[in-house]
Amino acid sequence: MTGTPTVAAIVVGTNERRWLTSCFESLCASDTDGFTLRVCYVDNASTDGSIDLVGREFPQIQVIGNHANIGFAGANNVGMRRALAAGADYLFLVNPDTCTPASLLAQMVRFMRQWPGYGIIGPLQLRYTPGKPLAAEYNEWTLLALDAGERHVLANDHAALPTHPQPQSPRSPDTLEHAYVQGAALFASARMLREIGLFDDIFHTYYEEVDLCRRARLAGWRVALLTDAVIGHHGGGGTVGSAYRRQHMMRNKYYYLAADIDIPRLVQARIALQWLVRDLRGRGIGGESPVLTGIAETTGTLAWLARHCHAIARRRRLHRALRAR
Repeated sequence: MTGTPTVAAIVVGTNERRWLTSCFESLCASDTDGFTLRVCYVDNASTDGSIDLVGREFPQIQVIGNHANIGFAGANNVGMRRALAAGADYLFLVNPDTCTPASLLAQMVRFMRQWPGYGIIGPLQLRYTPGKPLAAEYNEWTLLALDAGERHVLANDHAALPTHPQPQSPRSPDTLEHAYVQGAALFASARMLREIGLFDDIFHTYYEEVDLCRRARLAGWRVALLTDAVIGHHGGGGTVGSAYRRQHMMRNKYYYLAADIDIPRLVQARIALQWLVRDLRGRGIGGESPVLTGIAETTGTLAWLARHCHAIARRRRLHRALRAR
């Protein structure tokens, strides 16, 4: 790549007005030496005045308002399509409940230009509360990522699963090639996205970034967390403990598993059976619920999967095509 690259930062929000001022103040204060920064806010049908706030306080930010909540995947896709059409070189997906250090974007641009074999990178995350300095400690997601290391994303469900495929391009030091980079702070190559596609809209919310990172590796791109880069991220969001979180995480994990072309079918069945037992008891990955609720939500998930059999088959064909390249 020659010339000055452009970074498109995309923030998606749904009734998260309380975070937006702090988020955009830090993001817009980024040191842009060596690149051009464009910031876009995609609003998912908020009713709390989020769009008015951004338009009033940050007139330099492009605002896109969706008429319905189309999910994290769908809303980011809206912003990413706009950015790619405008010729962005890199895209930075970042959550509203974050605080971006001034040097972070420049650091990631330098990394991607020095190591062009990487398609997706991201920083480690520090604990963060608006109005307070960034804590000098990692948040919960980062601690879990560091503990998991470079194991398969489903290693806790089947320990014998191999690590994710490692592309042939050179590997950079000071990286952790974790299974995925969380969508709360995900920095991606536009060239890679044009090759492998954007988020799968079917995920709606949860697992979409895990799937994107899987597709990147299948196509020969490296994916990593930069161990010398950080961002503040509060985490949790407004869906903690909700039926929305339980149901989307439940259905998406089965969808993700079924679309995998590296895990043998028998192993997939064993993992799915383990999940099914826990889900029916109301002990799923998205949170606990009464047994009757677990039975109802699991039944709904199975019906949803049955309706998406053709989509799963399409995804498997896509994955094979990406690997064949």
